[in-house]
Amino acid sequence: MMPMKVSIIVPIYNVETYLENALTSIQQQSYRNLKVIMVNDGSTDHSIEIAQRFLQDSRFMLVSQKNQGLSAARNTGLKYVDSEYVYFFDSDDQIAPNLIETALAVFNKSSIDLVSFESELVSCQKDPLPLFKLTNIDVIEKKELLMRLLSKKVMMTAWSYIARTRILLDNNILFPVGKKFEDENTAAKIFSSINRAAILRGKNGPYFYLQDRQGSIMTEAHNHASLSQLDDRRYIFKDDSLFLKQQNSLPVNYLNDWYFNKLLTTYNICSLIHI
Repeated sequence: MMPMKVSIIVPIYNVETYLENALTSIQQQSYRNLKVIMVNDGSTDHSIEIAQRFLQDSRFMLVSQKNQGLSAARNTGLKYVDSEYVYFFDSDDQIAPNLIETALAVFNKSSIDLVSFESELVSCQKDPLPLFKLTNIDVIEKKELLMRLLSKKVMMTAWSYIARTRILLDNNILFPVGKKFEDENTAAKIFSSINRAAILRGKNGPYFYLQDRQGSIMTEAHNHASLSQLDDRRYIFKDDSLFLKQQNSLPVNYLNDWYFNKLLTTYNICSLIHI
């Protein structure tokens, strides 16, 4: 029997300083049956030349498009996924050499649709990368998972989970184009469309996030609260609430309270911004 394949989608935009180490951490995965879909989103630096060097590995492919943003790049990558599992990886970070192998072992042992894991904040790119040491697996049902997600007790970034591809395709789940905080929006939809998930705990990553990378979306979002970002948050809160209600994922009263509290927090932030 052929081993299960994992598709890894890598959006690329002006990350020449970090890209080689990021892609190398994928290339050196102990689990070898991968399809790495690199999506060049109109980079203007040397990122595309770096990505092209990895095409010598037949598992890597490169798609180029004009700059449309992170969500659009991920959505483009989804069009090329032909495997049972899909993973969204940020092109300025790194993953432990045994992350994919560890995740698939958990998928094989338990009847789950998604594996979630945590990150380790690092001050510089790690070389060599340590092996992830799994210490605990928490298998939880959808309702509990969603409640943890909405209360931010579970990571909701796209790089923090590997999912069965059918979850996204069967439910027409895409990343919202032109919106910031798109990870939150998509995670809520994916998590509400599964039955059970496994939360991995351990040492050494398995995801290594570079602290305060200049220009990163996460860093900019934390450093600059703009009105457009607050508008995006309101959009995402409303979209999440409507989707979860349609899925009957959580009690309506719970979702109404969650939505109200999110809006209240957003308006409080908005009141502090000088226009």
